[in-house]
Amino acid sequence: MAVSSTSNDIPKVLILGHSFVRRLRSDLHARFDERAAKNFDLQGTAEIFMHGVGGRTVPKLRKMDMGVITRISPDIVILDIGTNDLALAPPEVVGSDIEELVRSLVAEYSVRAVVLCQVTPRATNKGSNFNERAKLLNQYTRVVIEPIEQAICWTHRGFSNPSVTPFLADGVHFNPMGQYTLYMSYRGAIKHAVGAIRQDDN
Repeated sequence: MAVSSTSNDIPKVLILGHSFVRRLRSDLHARFDERAAKNFDLQGTAEIFMHGVGGRTVPKLRKMDMGVITRISPDIVILDIGTNDLALAPPEVVGSDIEELVRSLVAEYSVRAVVLCQVTPRATNKGSNFNERAKLLNQYTRVVIEPIEQAICWTHRGFSNPSVTPFLADGVHFNPMGQYTLYMSYRGAIKHAVGAIRQDDN
């Protein structure tokens, strides 16, 4: 599960979520892009783990994946979740579930920093109004996450109105260009969170 191996005196980072995480982890091991390193080119900065399961929702993650948190005991969690939930519940319900998860990570699992990735738009709504609901969810989570001192919302840039499509034919998952964009976004989120906890230590 670990994608880098470093000493114990640097923060542990867990990228946790749905198929975006699983697919990127697989692509990193397959060396899909020569610019993308399995350790996110952050050797000596963070020890990085990735755990993603296709179709994951917030309730399923809380029921089935919290053992990963216990086992790794991460200092930082990059959380990419919520996309699959929007097919099952209204944005405000999904947002409340995410808020509860973030608070649990901080209070019960002693995670020092949680970076909540905002839901990315899809290439097509396919009659489901997904992008509209995703926008509402992102607005909601920004409001409810803001009071949590250890958490921030993070936007994956490059997926809204791109000049070249980052999507596969399904309009949901990412092609190699999109995967590299996601990789760089996760890398930026990790660096931001590491900087935040180091500032707290000073």
